Amino acid sequence: MRKSNNLCFLLFFILITFSFNALAQSQFKISGNVIDSLKKPVEGVNIRLITDQDTLRSNSDAKGNFTFAKVTRNKFYLSVTALGYKPYTSLYEIESSKKSSDLDPIMLKMESIRLDDVEVKVKVDPIKIKKDTIEYNAGAYTIRENDKVEDLLKQLQGIEVDDKGAVTAMGKKMTKLRVNGEDFFTSNVEDYIRQLPADIIAKLQVIDDYGDEANFTGIKTGTPQKMLNLVTKPGMDKGVFGGMNVNSATNNAHNLVTKGSIWKKTKQIGFGGRFGTTNNEFAKSNNEALNGNIRDKISKEFSINGSYDFSNGTNKSIQSNYLETFNPQGTINDLRESANNSRSLTNNINLGLNGATKKNYFNASLAGSLADTRNEAFSTSNKTGYIKQDLISNSGSRNSNPNLNGSINWSRRLANNKRSLSMGFNFGSNSGNSNSTINDIIRYYNETTNVLVKDSLLNRLVDNNTANSNFGGNIQFSNSLKKANDTSGYSFINFSYRFSVSRSRNLQTTTVTNPLGNRFVVDSLGQDYVSNFINQNFSIGYNTNSNRISYNFGLNFSPSIIIGKYQNTGQELKNYQLNFSPSANLSYQIKDNGNLSFGYNGYTTSPDFNKLQPIRNNNDVQNLIIGNPDLKATSSHTADFSYNKFGLKSGLSIMAGLSGSFAINSVVSNTVFLRDTLNSLKQQTTYENVNGIYNIGANYSVNKRILDNKLSLSINGNIAYSHNVFYTDNVLNRSSGINVSNAFKFNLNQEKYAFNTSASYSFSSNTYSVMNQNIKNVQVVALSGSASWIPGKRFRVNASASKSLNFGYSLYAGNPLLVNMGLNTSFLKGNNLLFSVQANDLFNQGALFSTSITNNSISENRTRFISRFIQATLSYNLSRFGGKKGRLNSNINTEE
Repeated sequence: MRKSNNLCFLLFFILITFSFNALAQSQFKISGNVIDSLKKPVEGVNIRLITDQDTLRSNSDAKGNFTFAKVTRNKFYLSVTALGYKPYTSLYEIESSKKSSDLDPIMLKMESIRLDDVEVKVKVDPIKIKKDTIEYNAGAYTIRENDKVEDLLKQLQGIEVDDKGAVTAMGKKMTKLRVNGEDFFTSNVEDYIRQLPADIIAKLQVIDDYGDEANFTGIKTGTPQKMLNLVTKPGMDKGVFGGMNVNSATNNAHNLVTKGSIWKKTKQIGFGGRFGTTNNEFAKSNNEALNGNIRDKISKEFSINGSYDFSNGTNKSIQSNYLETFNPQGTINDLRESANNSRSLTNNINLGLNGATKKNYFNASLAGSLADTRNEAFSTSNKTGYIKQDLISNSGSRNSNPNLNGSINWSRRLANNKRSLSMGFNFGSNSGNSNSTINDIIRYYNETTNVLVKDSLLNRLVDNNTANSNFGGNIQFSNSLKKANDTSGYSFINFSYRFSVSRSRNLQTTTVTNPLGNRFVVDSLGQDYVSNFINQNFSIGYNTNSNRISYNFGLNFSPSIIIGKYQNTGQELKNYQLNFSPSANLSYQIKDNGNLSFGYNGYTTSPDFNKLQPIRNNNDVQNLIIGNPDLKATSSHTADFSYNKFGLKSGLSIMAGLSGSFAINSVVSNTVFLRDTLNSLKQQTTYENVNGIYNIGANYSVNKRILDNKLSLSINGNIAYSHNVFYTDNVLNRSSGINVSNAFKFNLNQEKYAFNTSASYSFSSNTYSVMNQNIKNVQVVALSGSASWIPGKRFRVNASASKSLNFGYSLYAGNPLLVNMGLNTSFLKGNNLLFSVQANDLFNQGALFSTSITNNSISENRTRFISRFIQATLSYNLSRFGGKKGRLNSNINTEE
């Protein structure tokens, strides 16, 4: 019996012991998120959770999230490792009463792996394509000594860099620059890609940016802008760079440029100065400029930024313009020559305050400018065809334009981040004073014999004063439609209201001098009116984002009113509008490195008050303008679709896009011919609403990279069709245009040399419903090539050539052959002193030539300048990054 009792007692003791152990080993749920220095999720990270009893293992998903569901201790270590990042280890202790805990995001820093005396070559993926980001691995491309980020960008698929440094990505201009996810100095893409060395860059990211506030709230609507983000190599997130550049050219052009930048992660200080002078038969200019900027964190959450720019210059230029206008009565040919001499003095200042915490986002900005410009112009206009007249005009003007504007924006996450509230306010004020002296001589010719019949002289003094002010605001509320613990993504419904109020005052007085020298005010050539514009926007939208897909759509209602009053006559004008437009955006991540995106947006534009006011404007004596008070607001709709795909194994990338736009109630001109007091023809322009204006376009780029990305073969092109509707002599007419271009490119980049060549063809055809379907065709065949040879560390030889064959222009465009050659050499221990000689347009065949089409008119422009010259440049460059002085040289941009 006693043995039985002892056995029962032993079993009871064991049971109690196991029960206490079970109670002591309560299970906890631990969740977290892994991000990089850009606050982007890191996928596939190895995570170990270590307690005194066991070790649990997990991996992060595509959003960087990880979860341990059965943790037996509230005190544990986390060990996080990922290829290319520094290991992370930390001790955690959570409250015993909490069964579920979300850890703060774990940020991993990049790390490079170096093996002494061993060269390791790893084949890296050149491109990673995500929903809203295309990421290029700099290590997959050729980076030569002294290369800049601009040289690296020129090797990337889908990226184009023009001669002035402007960058376009998939056909859209790059508008913002960041480094390591932070705003960089002034965010000027063109300037800093020519200063930053390419060998400090690890990755380049092209991001569809909806703005900082949208990134904070997650509500991404509207049309995104293209942003370039540079990710530096570890330790290269600070530096001092800049220098001095002096050049002189045989076209009597001389420049001195200084630039300096101090970059210490979050602290950025920059300054610069410039002086340039040009004096030759086609151009005469003197330009000077100073600028400075600063950006720094004043606390963990807030940063400030400011900049100041000053410029003063005089410029003289000569231009030729040929305008061909089609009308039912006949074609008007207008050959214009103009010489302009201008002087400008401008001051710009910008201030900003930015901050973000887990719950709040704040942004405030203030900007002001003061500009004073003077201009003297002499021009001639020789009209032939249906109208035979000459206009000789000599004018001088002075303008003063102060401007001030600012904004404040605030956002807050509410209720465990399930809701958010945003509010903003903005204001602006500017005024202008313009005094113009205009002397016109109009010569009239016999329509049959072309003999000069008479001329007319008109001298005017025009004084114009304007004052504009505006203010507006917005409020937005969003609410999550998913549970707080749902990790599959997020969905929001949002409501927003925006308003803007603007007021404009325009007072214009015209004084005319008669042949006897007497002056008198002409009321019909002056105007005095006040206009008020009130616009409101109510919208409702839905946003969702998950692992591979994100999209949003919404509806917008925009009531508006324009009220105008003429001070002299008391006449009033009122115009009410109510517009409706939808919007939608979609982004889908395709497996195997590809994505699809679609965007559709509608917006309304109220007609300008000058097009509404029914008072006759006689400023241009050959073209009277009368507004239409019954105009409706224009409703515009745009849509675009893009596809991006990169084969990691094949090295073949495909980028393609479709785009289109159409408008309802477009405002177009209606030009009629009238007889003036001398029984000669002049034009009168009014405005009407029309439907039927639309544009359709497509573009593509196919790129094949071989030889470890050293050789690139690509073909790209686009096709566009435009359809316009307009009036001439109260008759509704149409015009259409087709533009097609294709180019084949061959690029070879090696350490010691580079070779690039391309062949392209473009065709433009424009058809009009007037003049028996008159057709204007322009064709251009272009061949170009460039080469660089680097025989040693201190020398570089470059050459380029291009040949264009132009067909269909009315102005003489020629078929220019442009050949340029240059030599660069460096001195001193760190190659900091650079001397270069550049010979431009050896055969003197260059010209700035452009063409544009508006309704029933084709305009061709040619600017005269000296294209053949030799330029010598001496520059001293400082380039120190990561605390180590590098042998980096920079050609500072000396163009405006």
